[in-house]
Amino acid sequence: MASSKATGQKSVDLELKKAFQELQGKMIMTQQQLKISDAQIETLKRTVTRNLLVEKELGRLPENTRVYEGVGRMFMLAPIPNVLNTLGMKNQAAESKIKTIEGNKTYLERNMKESEDSLRELVLSKTGR
Repeated sequence: MASSKATGQKSVDLELKKAFQELQGKMIMTQQQLKISDAQIETLKRTVTRNLLVEKELGRLPENTRVYEGVGRMFMLAPIPNVLNTLGMKNQAAESKIKTIEGNKTYLERNMKESEDSLRELVLSKTGR
């Protein structure tokens, strides 16, 4: 009878060990994704700030000033209103992407918390408390 109890204990230990390993792998991957998301958000926020500064500076210039807009690896002569419009569209796209990434971050954090809770429940059910 003692040997069957020891065998049952080993199977519980193996099951818990496997669950811990799965959770650890999942948590590491989720933490990496969260770090990547944070870096992307910071980059986009810097881009928005830079665009707002450029808009502010362009607003100070006289209407007939020659300005150039970066297109790929070259610069093209463009009227100030066109440059301002392009900067506004870029800012809207960046803000939209920030919201999307933040939503994904929330999902990842919630998923990680649910995994931890399910593992806690498994431990409690296996230990009989």
